[in-house]
Amino acid sequence: MMGRSLRGGVFTAACGVTTVFGSLLMYWVLASSVRVLTNSISQVLVSFSYLTLGVMLLGVLVTFYGVWESLSSAQAVTNNESSLRLVLPKVFGVRKYSWMLLLSAVVYGLFYAVVSSIIIYRPQENFSQEYFAVIPSVVVAVCCGNLGFIPVFTVYLTDHLGLLLIPMNMLILIAVSGLVGLNVALVSYEFENRPRGAGRWWLAGLGAITGLFTACPTCAGLFLGNLVQGVGTVAIATVLAGYQPFFIAIAFPALIASNILIVRRLKRLFYGSCSLTR
Repeated sequence: MMGRSLRGGVFTAACGVTTVFGSLLMYWVLASSVRVLTNSISQVLVSFSYLTLGVMLLGVLVTFYGVWESLSSAQAVTNNESSLRLVLPKVFGVRKYSWMLLLSAVVYGLFYAVVSSIIIYRPQENFSQEYFAVIPSVVVAVCCGNLGFIPVFTVYLTDHLGLLLIPMNMLILIAVSGLVGLNVALVSYEFENRPRGAGRWWLAGLGAITGLFTACPTCAGLFLGNLVQGVGTVAIATVLAGYQPFFIAIAFPALIASNILIVRRLKRLFYGSCSLTR
């Protein structure tokens, strides 16, 4: 039963990932095939843009469901199982840590969204005057760009608040926020369930929490944002979108490594060095 649940979760997650990138690839191929962008073609691409965004978000939800299903299934009891399969069901079987993961991911996601110009708040600007925007409204840029960077949705909520939704930025936000949330939940669990009289060994292990800060993908937004302060809002976000993946390439391995280290320590805490048998 457990094996079927694991395989089913992995298959569901794989279907979700395929849906996400398949939708972006299909839109990119369609948009790239357009040689002359007429009004009629533009309207068709706008419709496909909304469809692409919807399918991408559906794929993200399916992916999350598959990952959660595979990790929260019945606890493994053989030493052939990975640390993740042994530890995560035990940790997130406690509802408190599931909520901690969710809340910390949401809080960090909001912070990341502001810094990386997904959420745009410019009290010194007036969008309706400077960009001739209708408030509220959505403007879709149907072309042209690299895979994952089109279509772009500019959402004007008020004269000073808006959203700039670039598919790749949204996926990065979701992935990094999830890893940070996992890091917070695991570190909190480790702290609250540390062995009595824990000393240097435990304090050294807690150092993995530095992954939250040393692997800071928002540093890209802060650094680049300072470089282009005099440029328009959309231009800033465009620059960040182009360079953000390079910072993320460093952030992801560090966040993943810190989570793996915590999981391995928790496995030793739960099971020691004994082999597990049925």
